[in-house]
Amino acid sequence: MRGFPVTPVLRLAFGLALAPLAWVGSAQAADQVTVMADACAGCHGTDGHSIGGMPGFSGKKADELKKVLHDFKSGAREATVMDRIAKAYSVQQLDAIADYFASRKK
Repeated sequence: MRGFPVTPVLRLAFGLALAPLAWVGSAQAADQVTVMADACAGCHGTDGHSIGGMPGFSGKKADELKKVLHDFKSGAREATVMDRIAKAYSVQQLDAIADYFASRKK
């Protein structure tokens, strides 16, 4: 087996990132954030409690999470996939996701 299958991983990541956008029109505000945040669990674990190779972010403050997400979106912080995922969200959506995870049980 040769290396890590990057293409399927990128397809999954983009699918997870874009899937919540289809629900935005029909869901209420709180449900929208929950749907967007659920996409993060695929890599970062439920409520940001990572059990794998991806960093967890449970227990982080909202401002810290917002900075990281904004840096991914702007390109100030590079990553294999996360910088591309963050660009699919608006600044307001990223802030809402950060607030959601900061409010979760640690």
